[in-house]
Amino acid sequence: MMHTHPEHPTPDAASRGRAGSRRRSLRFVAIGGCLAMIYGVGVGSPATTEFFRAIGANEFHFGLITGIPMIMLLMQFAGAAALNRARRRKPLFIACLIICRLLFLPIAFLPFLLGRTGQPLMIPVVIALLAISAATHNFAIPFWFSWMADLIPKRIINRVWGWRQMAMHITWTAAFLMVTLALYLIDKPVTLIFPALVLIAVVAGVIDILLFLDVDEPPNLITDNSHPWADFMEPLRHPLYRRFVAFSCAWSFSCTLAASFMLLYVLKELHLAPWKASLIWCVQGVGMAAASSMWGRLADRYGNRPVLKFCTTLKPMIVIVFLLLTPENVVWLLPLAFFPDGALNAGNTLATNGYMLSIAPRQNRSMFIATITGLAGVCGGLSAMAGGFLLERISGWEATLLGHQLNAYHAIFGISLLLRLLCQPLVRRIEEPGSRHTRQIIGAMMDEWPMWIVRFPVGLYRRYRDPRP
Repeated sequence: MMHTHPEHPTPDAASRGRAGSRRRSLRFVAIGGCLAMIYGVGVGSPATTEFFRAIGANEFHFGLITGIPMIMLLMQFAGAAALNRARRRKPLFIACLIICRLLFLPIAFLPFLLGRTGQPLMIPVVIALLAISAATHNFAIPFWFSWMADLIPKRIINRVWGWRQMAMHITWTAAFLMVTLALYLIDKPVTLIFPALVLIAVVAGVIDILLFLDVDEPPNLITDNSHPWADFMEPLRHPLYRRFVAFSCAWSFSCTLAASFMLLYVLKELHLAPWKASLIWCVQGVGMAAASSMWGRLADRYGNRPVLKFCTTLKPMIVIVFLLLTPENVVWLLPLAFFPDGALNAGNTLATNGYMLSIAPRQNRSMFIATITGLAGVCGGLSAMAGGFLLERISGWEATLLGHQLNAYHAIFGISLLLRLLCQPLVRRIEEPGSRHTRQIIGAMMDEWPMWIVRFPVGLYRRYRDPRP
């Protein structure tokens, strides 16, 4: 009979220990993601839009406020180059994200710091602080994706992302509901409400990052003998990946053009109260939370390409809804549209991350990641700034179409719709080894929550009678 000394565990015991440590790390990653959603809502709710309007921002400024931080996605290339030569990812990731989140405190308290005499400086200072915050955040993004790609086993990566995304958007929805309640109950100027929200958000955001002190960090693969330009060009020379890059850039440009001004449109043109806008935007989070696990399972089973193709094909629908919105129908039509749109966003996000991490090789992976998140983000930033400039130039434009009154915002939404439709051939050119046809996931979706509700009561009966797990 063989005896094992406790200081020298058996291979099975060591394997179980590693698996337990990985599960614990993934729990911290999921909890951190939920706290990040609280941070995101606190600094990016309808109260944020109202705050910027209160301190003097116009349409052109909103284009800059959205666009310049997205241009800072170029910092991901600097982060990718640094990552290829860094032995550890954790310290720099934690430092950059904490700095990024703390910078929202001076933004929120700027009216108190500058006073009435500093009114002309407020928007320029806000834009500068947002740019610095975005720069530190984006420098760390390749560190995060590379770290998670090494931590999560590839065979279950989409299910893990789906489970995490579901938990995050349940939290996002709950946080948005709390913001809605605050905006409804508190009868104070937004310049007082917003700093309180940001204070809570920053505390949650910093705790999120500190949790990563206890997350396992696999060794980083260093490629310090490579040339930065060769590293940058490698994703664009990859026969499969460059098609994905082309689609991602075009898609980001087409979507951001409309998305940057949707909330501003319902607040300014449709005169929706901020608390109502906040409540309606919650529905999008509900849609993302409900569908995330489904997309994760389908992507692991059928591939990322069919999920991406399906969601991209249906995404133009939300722009059509915004073209049809009026002050009379916005309260009921927009929530009905936001639930399926949130579900499509969940599938697009998950399939993009899954494709990016599965196709990118481990060596120089950070540059493959930066090429998608960085270049696509820059295209989105340019789109937002172009949209803000165009809105400012045609601000007085009006027309009537089939009895429906149109203005400058409708022009922006119409251009975005056209560009989204032009992206459809690009998503069809994406290839993924081993992926299935889109028709197969459409059939499989009907057996997955939440889609089997569409077949109620037949779908519910079939699930009850089906002996398979």
